[in-house]
This record gives sequence, structure tokens and C-alpha cells, in this order.
Amino acid sequence: MAGVTEVSNKTTQRPRHLLIILNRRASERRMDRFQAVLSRLRQAGCSYEIKEIRAAGDAARFAARADAADVDLVVVAGGDGTINDAINGFHPGTPPLGLIPLGTANVLAYEIGLGTDPQHIADTLLAGRRLSVVPGQVNDRRFMMMASVGFDAHVVGGVRREMKRRIGKLVYAVEAVRQLWRYPCPPLNVSIDGDAVEAATLVISRGRLYGGRYVMAPQADLQKPEFHVSIFRRPGRWAMAGYSAALPLGLLNRCKLIGHKKGQTIEVSGRPGDPVQADGDVVTTQPVVVSLADHPIHIAAPPQ
Repeated sequence: MAGVTEVSNKTTQRPRHLLIILNRRASERRMDRFQAVLSRLRQAGCSYEIKEIRAAGDAARFAARADAADVDLVVVAGGDGTINDAINGFHPGTPPLGLIPLGTANVLAYEIGLGTDPQHIADTLLAGRRLSVVPGQVNDRRFMMMASVGFDAHVVGGVRREMKRRIGKLVYAVEAVRQLWRYPCPPLNVSIDGDAVEAATLVISRGRLYGGRYVMAPQADLQKPEFHVSIFRRPGRWAMAGYSAALPLGLLNRCKLIGHKKGQTIEVSGRPGDPVQADGDVVTTQPVVVSLADHPIHIAAPPQ
């Protein structure tokens, strides 16, 4: 149930066979890392099957068909968007989720302390503990780390994948400048567990981190079934320009430029048709309801 999350800090039985879902298109520059992880898995006597993503929705379909009788871990080799696709195919009988982070930001990997070192990744897949995490969902679409509405969602929606592959995270700064001229940053109508909140942009987080290793919601905890909503109250372009500059400098929370509120159900309505993003991809448009999913996903995390 959404109200209960159990966490196991014990090392589980060493996995014997992995289903690896690979997004090669998002990971071309990081395939050396992928091959290094595979080499360490083979050395440890672990077998695997690789299924490559060819089209949107493939990761969810592969995950949905994974049989716990034959597969010990469903491993996503890609970025946060690939993880998002995959978890939408998970059901209560799906094997636990493992990560080989190959994306631009790798927010979930940093959140659980995994990082990008191949040896550490392989050790975690082979001998990690299991975290039980209740995902969020935007309408009926699950997400693992964060969703947003307002300026942030417009920036994500404007990013072109080809440019992202070429210049990495810098593409978001470029798109933020472009959106400051295109999007007027009007106020949103927001309700958090029934309480009205004034906001121009919201970031609805399950974990602490955003955009890589930036701390957005310092009190958030993936292990607790709740959202930490970061509230950007001031509307208008100049306010958003200030928020955008403060994020990489770590000033949003240090200077108390944003507010925070816990909740389990968030309703947002602004301009009809404006984008809503989850885990780095636009998944729907406003109005929207954000809630907790009805069952947890077990994630392979580094041993403590």
C-alpha cells in the first residue's frame, strides 16, 4: 500500500541472471562504462540478457514481461528517462530494479549513493541491499524522482534530444534563457492535500536531488511515501531568471528563496495544455493530479 514502505538493509542472495534494458541512443558516449560493468558481472559468474530499446515504450514492455522465476534483477542501462519508461511496466510480481547509470543527470543513481563508478555499480548489482520505494504518478504515469509544472516543465519540454546528446546538461541553461523570453511565468492554481498554495512553479520530489546532484528538497526521503513540494512563489520572468541562477549556486535553500510543503496529493491547474514533466520528460499537460502509486518498486542500492 502507498502508506507503508519497508526497507531492507540486508544483502540479498547474489543474483544469477539479469535482464538488462539498454538505451544505446542515450548512452553512446558512456558505452565504455557499460562494457566495464558487464565485464565485472561476467567475472563474478553472473549471466545476463540484453534487450535494446528501439522505440518509446519498449522499456516498459520488456519490464512487464520479466518473469521473477527466471530473472533476478531488471537492470536499466540508460538515464532517468529510460528508468521512467521501465517502471511504468513494473507490477507487484516484477523482479527488483537495478541501475547502470548512463544518462546525462543520473538523479536516481546519485540519490541512492550509486554514482557512476563501474566497480561500484557491479558490486551493487551483485550484492546490494533492496530499497522499497513507492513511486509517484502524474495522473496515471509513474515517476521515480520528480515532476514539475510551470517554468521548469517548459524548459524540459523545449530541450531537443540531439542538442542534449551534444552538450549535456548545459542544454538546460540554454533552454532556460530561451524560455524566459517565450513563457510569461503566470501563477498556478495549486492544492496540496486540500490546502490552497500560491505558486508560479512547482517541483514535486520523492528524493532530495534534482538535475544531477543539486539539492532541491533537503528533507525528502525516498523511503518515506510522501512528496516534498518545492514552491517557487513569485511569478514573472525576472523571478524565474533569479531562481534559475540560484539553483546551480546552491542558493535556493540556503537563501530561503523557495518554500517546501509535504503532501501526498497535489492538484495543479494553470493554462490548459501547458506541459508537465516527470523524470526529465514531458508526460502530460495541465490540469494534473500528482499522487502516490499503489505499490512499491524494489531497487538495488549500495550496501551500507
